[in-house]
Amino acid sequence: MNLKSLKFKIPMLFTGYLLIMILISAALVINSVQKNALEEKLSKNADIAELMSKKIEIYLDMAMVDIVTSANLISSNEKTEDNIYYEINRMFYNYPNFGLVFFTNVEGRMVYSNPYNPIAINEKTYTDRDYFQHIIEYQEPYISQLYVSRVLGRPHFVVAAPVFHDGELYGLMAGGIPLKSVKDVVLSSDVKFNGGIWVVDSNGSLIVNPYEDLDDLEISVFENNPVEMDGESTDIYSVISNNTRVNITMERDNEIYYLAVNGVEGSSMTVIVEQEETVLLNEAYKILNDLKYISFIIVALGIIIGFIISLGVTRPIEKLVSMVRDWSAGDNKFGDLSIIREDEIGELANTFRDMTVSLDIKVEELKKSIERENRIQQYLNNILMSVGSGIVVIDSKENIVIFNKAAENITGYASNSMIGSRFTFLSDSIHFDLAKLVSELQQMDNDILEKEGLIFKKEKRNIPCRILCTKVKNSSDEEIGYVFLFINLEVFKKMEEELKREDRLSIVGEFSSSIIHDIGNPLAGLSNLLELYKSNATTDEEKSEILVLIEDEINELNQIVLEFLNFTKSEDHVDINVDVCQIVVEAVNILRAEMINRDVKIHTSFERNVMYASVDRRNFKQAIINIIKNSVQAINDNGHIFIDIKETNEKIHIVIKDTGIGIKDDELKNIFEPFYTTKKDGTGLGLSTAYKTIRDNDGRLEVSSKYKEGTEFIITIPNRRLKR
Repeated sequence: MNLKSLKFKIPMLFTGYLLIMILISAALVINSVQKNALEEKLSKNADIAELMSKKIEIYLDMAMVDIVTSANLISSNEKTEDNIYYEINRMFYNYPNFGLVFFTNVEGRMVYSNPYNPIAINEKTYTDRDYFQHIIEYQEPYISQLYVSRVLGRPHFVVAAPVFHDGELYGLMAGGIPLKSVKDVVLSSDVKFNGGIWVVDSNGSLIVNPYEDLDDLEISVFENNPVEMDGESTDIYSVISNNTRVNITMERDNEIYYLAVNGVEGSSMTVIVEQEETVLLNEAYKILNDLKYISFIIVALGIIIGFIISLGVTRPIEKLVSMVRDWSAGDNKFGDLSIIREDEIGELANTFRDMTVSLDIKVEELKKSIERENRIQQYLNNILMSVGSGIVVIDSKENIVIFNKAAENITGYASNSMIGSRFTFLSDSIHFDLAKLVSELQQMDNDILEKEGLIFKKEKRNIPCRILCTKVKNSSDEEIGYVFLFINLEVFKKMEEELKREDRLSIVGEFSSSIIHDIGNPLAGLSNLLELYKSNATTDEEKSEILVLIEDEINELNQIVLEFLNFTKSEDHVDINVDVCQIVVEAVNILRAEMINRDVKIHTSFERNVMYASVDRRNFKQAIINIIKNSVQAINDNGHIFIDIKETNEKIHIVIKDTGIGIKDDELKNIFEPFYTTKKDGTGLGLSTAYKTIRDNDGRLEVSSKYKEGTEFIITIPNRRLKR
């Protein structure tokens, strides 16, 4: 039989339905029976615990009455030793519940006991016993916790009552009740119970063990197992210490036990009635066994009935399937379809006949729609391939699905070698971390991220590019991929260099007029000094001084010319990865002597010991020297310079701050202009050269100052990771 046939499925589904209904019904019945049986058993156990507590309470009350009566007799008679001995012996021989009867004075010394133990009387004191302490403090009868008797040497608890003389406490009369007496009380009950009944005191000491006789020479304790009470976890000692009535559950030896706990009023004893879960639920298990036989009969009937029903359904369907196969083979005529039924199968046959008529129409329409979609798709592909910027699309599995013509031109790789590959392969090929770009975009709220950097073309040359990364989302706003847009910046960079050269020529023209003025003064001074040197009235000593002055003027002219040439010259940058921290340290060391002469303190703070940037090392170092030197010269004496270097994901920030005289607001705007200086002997080219150098290295130089407080220069340059 074909397992996929309705002839098999219908009987099985019908049988499965019946089986599920049976299982659900059985589960509900068992759950109900279990719940009711459990509640009934727990209630019965609680009643047994209460009954045992009452029996023990009555037994203790009777013992207390006997002791109180005896204490009152002693209080009312003359307090002679003979009277006390007589009363102790009378109690011991006439009241078998007591295993020991004794009298203790207010000093905690035992006067007499029966049985008699001279060591316990002469060498022991009883001030540490709780019954002695209670009677001394409250002067009322008391039932103690479980002790090992110092007279008998075996566990018992004590029932004690105060003895008075002329209204003052004279001592106490007490009787010791052995554990066997309490167990006899529990066993004397004719309650039918398939479980265990324990009796413990508030410390967990065992008074009655239902499964074995307790040791007569020492105190055994009830195991402090974890329990669950009212849905919360606790332990058995915490429960019995409250001396209240409560139901709890406990696990012991991998078995679940239900415990009914009931305190014995007027004492520290607690009755614990326990029963295993399996014993409680035996009735539910019996019902479950009966249900197994009933379920087997119902399932067998279900299979037979299901098979009969399946035949009535599958025969007309088989005929319909045969005709459909003929139609698929080319016979499109359904005129002889002779399934004449008024049920759903007959309706299915008629509907299928109508469907085949309309199906041909729909197929033709679908063909036309596919052709139209193909034309649109081809048109979009042509547009995509004609775009001037490189476009790379990756799907949700990070595979490249689109790689247009411009992307081929920029990277040098053919689309057929990239489409279908992991986008990390492209990232490794062009030496640009596209995965990092995606990771940063995922952490942003925006849907687009833009970066600039160098990509490595297959022809082994670097191309400057602007790369835009955009999220691709579906109609449900779910990310299903990413689009990378590569914009070739080679032309833009060349135009930028041209603009820089034109800007430099403009500045040179401006410099020319300024340098003529700056050179004119030293030249005029030289002319005057030479005239004075030629004069016959000039002595040899004066001529020597004139030569020194001429040398100083020539050096000043040379310095102006060198700084002018350094500013105006155009050279190719030799960019390498250099340690910015090391460059700053070298610049500070070069100016160390001048700082010492001016008593200037330098303070450096580097976020990390090594921070790399791709710059022209010589020019960048000279720019740092010029800025620090400007700060040193701005400090008269005893000042400070603070240099702080920090790094972000994209930039390195160098902050140089001094405590010098500061710069006035009207002077601050011209601080980077060539030949602008406020110093008497300055050339005005140091800061302008530094500004030009940092700008040529794709950086930014900013300044802020407060007059008479100090100046702060901030240098921002790209870090190494942006240079590929």
